[in-house]
Amino acid sequence: MKEQVLILLSAIKASLGKFLIIVAAFLIPIKPLILTVGICIAIDTFMGIWRAKKQKENITSRKLSNIISKMVLYDIAVILFYCIEHFILSDIIAKFTDINLLLTKLVAATLVMIELKSIDESFVLIKGYSLWTKFKELLTRAKSLKGKLEDLKEDKKD
Repeated sequence: MKEQVLILLSAIKASLGKFLIIVAAFLIPIKPLILTVGICIAIDTFMGIWRAKKQKENITSRKLSNIISKMVLYDIAVILFYCIEHFILSDIIAKFTDINLLLTKLVAATLVMIELKSIDESFVLIKGYSLWTKFKELLTRAKSLKGKLEDLKEDKKD
């Protein structure tokens, strides 16, 4: 009897391993999206801890455990929309655009934007200014500098 149980467990283990390999192979196209969302969650977590320390708030295991649920929910959302797009909507979406995984990318981009907004909110509380505002100012300066360089080029030609 004990030998039969061991054989059964061995067979289950082998089958489970094969199943996990198949699932992993299916998810390979969205691996970069899942990693990007995960990295944004990690950065947001770091910023939240930094903000809590700066404001002298207690960091509890309960608050930190929210990271796990957020990571799982976000990953499930990306995987679910990938499945919907892959099995149901791929032909319909292909009629309108050549962009691969458009729906899945839009979902991942939305989740990343949520995390970036949270990161910026934490940064404002920590440093007193918005990273987004500084980034827009940098782009404005770069555009202005580009215009001045083009004017200089035009002046040299004349």
